[in-house]
Amino acid sequence: MLVGEVRTTLLQNSHRVGATTVAALLDIVPGGRVRSATRPVAHAFSPDVRVGVHCPLATISGTRADGAGTAVARASVTGGTVLQASTRARLTRAAGERRLPWSHYVANPGIIEVAGRTDADDLAAGFLTTQTRASLDLGAVSSRLLSRVQRRPGIDRVTSLRARRTQLRFAVTWRSSDSAVLPQLLGAQRRISDFPSVPTGSAESFHRNSEPAASVSPVSVEFTIQDETLRTLRLRLGRCDPSDVVAACEDLALHDWLLSTVESLLDNSRIGVDSAQEVVRRFRPVIDHLLHLWMPGARVTEELAEVWAALERRPGFSREWSSLVGRIRDQLALAGLESSSSLSALARVAGVCQAGAEEDSVGA
Repeated sequence: MLVGEVRTTLLQNSHRVGATTVAALLDIVPGGRVRSATRPVAHAFSPDVRVGVHCPLATISGTRADGAGTAVARASVTGGTVLQASTRARLTRAAGERRLPWSHYVANPGIIEVAGRTDADDLAAGFLTTQTRASLDLGAVSSRLLSRVQRRPGIDRVTSLRARRTQLRFAVTWRSSDSAVLPQLLGAQRRISDFPSVPTGSAESFHRNSEPAASVSPVSVEFTIQDETLRTLRLRLGRCDPSDVVAACEDLALHDWLLSTVESLLDNSRIGVDSAQEVVRRFRPVIDHLLHLWMPGARVTEELAEVWAALERRPGFSREWSSLVGRIRDQLALAGLESSSSLSALARVAGVCQAGAEEDSVGA
């Protein structure tokens, strides 16, 4: 089983940073290599950072389980604007109840060996929903890595807009190809809390079932918005590379953050109260820095494309995004009309003044 957490936030800089600065920000491991790409959008990854782990693991049943090993974390910057940090580890059954020397765990980066009488579903549910201060907290590792990058030289720590950090906590298991019965593809199940009026933990459920082509591996996707900042993702997949799964989770976290950030800004932009020109002034940073980053699934492999396809069918990330972009365009159009009306009024006033001056001149 693969578990992890992605934290996403705005890079603390007053403008988009270039590739050279991004490479310097992500050069956090001596001798490591920063990997980057320019298409479809500028994107760069730091080298992996290894973190030793020895702690209890949360389970939904309350069964005791202990983990020892190493987690792997990395930071990334997208579009010179959005900063992410993700931490992941594969949970495997320990060979015995006794902890081995640390040299054993260091030689196997990204693997946490689990001792205890529990199973993958119990661990997955516990990791996603019942974490405690004493249990495995990969989000804390991601948060420290974000802060580490934000403190590095090369950025001015001034932001043009306010945005919350979001958390995407994920748990992934793989279905064996020889299972006697495999359920067909489940569309995404997204539970959305009504933040202003529904207590944390309450949720409205959306579920879609569909039948995949025979060549497509069965996939189960459950995406849940727990509160204003925390999302959980439970995946049950066919055969695919774990590193590709991590990249898909980072991509989902990025687009969920974009959607949440733009939606929050629009909700607080006083549309219909202030003039359209004033409203547009407030969300101009979104137009300048964020709108062009929306490319869901662009870095996801073909084997995992169905994960994004499921989320797009129900509830429809891109449909929500298109609605937000439409509202922005409407405000831009209104601001243009207001500006044109103001110019016309000024022109009429100027014409009246000029005519009056001519009459005074003739009278004289």
